[in-house]
Amino acid sequence: MKFKITRKLHSSLLEYSEPAREERCYAYTETPIGVINLVRSPSRGKSPDALANKHEDWRLLLNGEIRMTIEGIAAPGYPARRRLRSGVDGTVDGTRCQIKADGGLRPSKRLFEVKLSDSSAIRFHTNGTSIKLEGTDGRTAGKRSAGHWEMNAQESPEFFTVCLFEIGDFDYFLSSPLLTLF
Repeated sequence: MKFKITRKLHSSLLEYSEPAREERCYAYTETPIGVINLVRSPSRGKSPDALANKHEDWRLLLNGEIRMTIEGIAAPGYPARRRLRSGVDGTVDGTRCQIKADGGLRPSKRLFEVKLSDSSAIRFHTNGTSIKLEGTDGRTAGKRSAGHWEMNAQESPEFFTVCLFEIGDFDYFLSSPLLTLF
């Protein structure tokens, strides 16, 4: 099934990019299985690092039900990208995971991955002008080409990871850093 995931904001882009001051829904997207909402709140972690860098907790809700949580991430954009380079913890469908991303000049060094507690992983790879999604079983679970995802739209860890990838605008990690110069 082909579908497009487009982030829609509940506020201005400036307000969306600032650190969360309160728990509320900042963005949403419509998918074939329902509406996914991104709820951001100040982090429950009160370490000096978390307070100084304004860490946040993110939750993805499918029709009001929590399906994915990310703990200790930062505001969207550069702060979140910096936190993902060191890795953040979360849950996908009740399974603990660690989310890590990194960019690089060489395509083989670019990665966005979600390592699940059962030692399986969901990975995004660049493939020319498209992005491939490697599922928990190690096989290709989906592909994004020309902004449209081609994958089985069902309630699975892969699907919620794709939603996070699109809502968080994390395709930055898979593109060439030379593109940011222009």
